[in-house]
Amino acid sequence: MLSGKPTFAKGRPFELETARFRLRTLRPADASQRWQEWLADPDVVHPINAEVRRVTVQELTTYIAEHDNYARFLVGIFEKTSGLHIGFFFIEVDRTNQNATFNVLIGDKSWWGKGAVNEARAALLDYFFDRMGMAKICGSPLSRNFPAIFNYKAQGWVHEGTLRFHYRSVLDGSRLDQLRFRFMPDEWRRVRDKGRGK
Repeated sequence: MLSGKPTFAKGRPFELETARFRLRTLRPADASQRWQEWLADPDVVHPINAEVRRVTVQELTTYIAEHDNYARFLVGIFEKTSGLHIGFFFIEVDRTNQNATFNVLIGDKSWWGKGAVNEARAALLDYFFDRMGMAKICGSPLSRNFPAIFNYKAQGWVHEGTLRFHYRSVLDGSRLDQLRFRFMPDEWRRVRDKGRGK
């Protein structure tokens, strides 16, 4: 008997490299105190409109295991020299419509402002367009997340529009705008070929 909830086969993990980073799908064993500290730091979580949270390693382990590498991906960013985990991408994929939505968190503040997001994201854009056949990839930062917006613009994403008062702030209840950026394969390749993608 069919249930109302769709089920998907678990996808394969993957690993990519850039000049400075290794990117790979995360495993439950990657849950760490380091990650716990990121979620407890208001400087890290407030720009993405998340509340400060005190989570256990077991809760993180469970969260990682919920990502199936098919419709939901959790991709860690690891500095190549030290092996340190500095952040992650959460990626949702609509297989039917061949769309993906990227979200990123850099928890290690020593990497803020050093181009980590766009360097790592360029490799993921190549992978999701060329290997997974996505027709469109989107990003949707909040209007107060100035570093994220800067990164999207610097990387050459197309601004599709702004959803006015789309979210309620977890800090003070005010209404927040959400910007919508996109790449389609030809747009990304033009940007990449001109050297703007990283």
